[in-house]
Amino acid sequence: MQNKILITGSNGFLGQYLSQFLAEKGYSVVAHTRKAQTFDHSNIHNINFDLNDNLDNIDLNQVEVIIHCAGRAHVMHETAASPLEAYRQTNVQGTLNLAQKAVESGVKRFIYLSSIKVNGEQTTTQAFKPNDCVQTDDPYGLSKYEAEQALLELSKNIGLEVVIIRPVLIYGPNVKANFKSMVKLASKKLPLPIGCLDNKRSMVSVYNLADLIHTCMTHPNANREVFLASDQDDISVKQLFEKLAKCQNNKLLMLPVPKSLINFLASLVGKKAVASRLCSELVVDTTKNTQLLGWTAPYNVDTSLEKMFNTAHQN
Repeated sequence: MQNKILITGSNGFLGQYLSQFLAEKGYSVVAHTRKAQTFDHSNIHNINFDLNDNLDNIDLNQVEVIIHCAGRAHVMHETAASPLEAYRQTNVQGTLNLAQKAVESGVKRFIYLSSIKVNGEQTTTQAFKPNDCVQTDDPYGLSKYEAEQALLELSKNIGLEVVIIRPVLIYGPNVKANFKSMVKLASKKLPLPIGCLDNKRSMVSVYNLADLIHTCMTHPNANREVFLASDQDDISVKQLFEKLAKCQNNKLLMLPVPKSLINFLASLVGKKAVASRLCSELVVDTTKNTQLLGWTAPYNVDTSLEKMFNTAHQN
C-alpha cells in the first residue's frame, strides 16, 4: 500500500511542486485546495475544505503525514483593519483546527511550513539559528511563531509528532512576487543600480526544500525540532542578478549606487520595504540539519537556477 500524504495549499507555489515531487516518488498524495482542482498525476487526489471550517466530515483516514503549506500569506501592503488578528485566524487557529483533526484521525506526523520571519527581517553580526530568541514584531511572523508554539505544545501533551521548517526566500518554477520581478529585471537591457549590493542573502530552491521535507517525513530525529531551510550557498544580491541574467543570456550593466541612496530614493516612491530587503543581509545557519538529519542541500544555487529556467522553457 502506498503511504498517504496530505499536502495543504497544493495550488500554491510550493504545494504544487511538492505534490508532484512526492507523487513521482510513489506516495499517494491527498492535495488540499479550498476549491476543486484537477491534478495531472494518477497518484494525486484532490480534497477541498477551508481550514477555519468544521472538519468533522473531512476524511483523513490512513493519512500518515500532513505537510501544512497553506496559510494566510505575507503581503507588502496590508489592508486588514487588524493584520495580526487576520493572520492569527488562518495561521494559528486554522493550523490548530487541522492538527486536532490529525490527532483524531491517527495521523503520525505533522510538518509545519513556517517562515524565517519568525527569526527576524535581517542579520547583522551572525547568521540566524533555529534556537535564536524571537525578534520579530511583524504580524505575519508573529502568527507563524504562535502556530509553531501551539503545535509543539500539542505534540507534548497529545503525542502528535511535529516538525517545524522555517524556509528563507523560496524560488523555483512558477515563482511569484519579488523573485519573479527580479527575474524580469535581469532579462532587460537596462542599467540597474545594484553594483554595491554585496550583502549576502540565503535562499532555498523548491528542489532543496522538497528534499528536506521528504527527509523530515520519516527521520526519527526530526520530531519536535525546528529547522531552517536554505540552499547552504549564500550569495550577494549583485551575484544573484548576475546569475539570473546569465540564465537568460543577458549581460547586466550594474551601476555602483550606494545603498543609502537606494534606500532614500525608494522611500520617496513608497518602496522602502522592498529596498530594505535588497540592501540588508539575511543569512541562516543550517548546521543542525546536517547534525541531526544528515541532510545537506542536493543542489547549489547555480544548478537550481538552471533547473528552474529549463522548466520554464519546457512549458
